[in-house]
Amino acid sequence: MTLKEFGELNTERFLHDAFDEGCQQTLIRAARFRRNVYLVLFLVGFVCIFIAGLSGLLLLSILSLFLSTLSLVVMTKYDTQVFFLTIIKNKGKS
Repeated sequence: MTLKEFGELNTERFLHDAFDEGCQQTLIRAARFRRNVYLVLFLVGFVCIFIAGLSGLLLLSILSLFLSTLSLVVMTKYDTQVFFLTIIKNKGKS
């Protein structure tokens, strides 16, 4: 399975593919897959914060917080793409 490289939302190639009905489902599936990967990283980092905190490892707890924060930021990017692509797909049907 090859996933397309998204880049930014407002590039010409992404907008061209987003409005193409043949590419919409592929883009939505790829964005959901990436969003779910970063969601899992966020949840793992969040759990590691508590495990490291209870173990008394402050540095590991801080690094887990950094992982969770970074994963949440990247996850929201892909969540925005899924939302944008879903709106375009639904507008095209009506």
